[in-house]
Amino acid sequence: MGAGAGRSTADLLSEIEDLRSKVETIHGRISEHQREMTALQGEVAQMEATRRSLLAEVERRSRPAEDIHITDHALLRYVERVFGIDVDAVRRQILTDGVAKCIELGASTITVNGIQFRVKDRSIVTVIGSNQKPHRKKSKAHHRGRRPEREDINAHLADYYNPDGASD
Repeated sequence: MGAGAGRSTADLLSEIEDLRSKVETIHGRISEHQREMTALQGEVAQMEATRRSLLAEVERRSRPAEDIHITDHALLRYVERVFGIDVDAVRRQILTDGVAKCIELGASTITVNGIQFRVKDRSIVTVIGSNQKPHRKKSKAHHRGRRPEREDINAHLADYYNPDGASD
């Protein structure tokens, strides 16, 4: 005999209705779990972002001391404010009408009173003094491990930090 043999149609319809009810209940639980899973995935994503941010901060704070440097902007402001150098006056002394005209005409090197101004993209990018030899850019490996000693800079700094000649 078949699975439904001996049962009435009403019993079979009732069983089918029970099965449908169970399917709906399971479907509802699946939907609820999917919503919970979506919320948990958002939480996990937030936690991952926080973790990455904290790791980056640990990395930033753990860098060796030789990574510490002074930006050119800070150095310029120091020279301007501590030594009392009028940077705008220096800028005007460099960028005369004649130098500006040469830049407008496309010059890449301009020499004034033995001082060379190197120009790139309509900006003066470096200055070579009359007592300096122009040199080609050397590789980073060439400069590694060298600390240039500049007696003139050291003397000025010594005068600044010990203006009366007293040593500490």
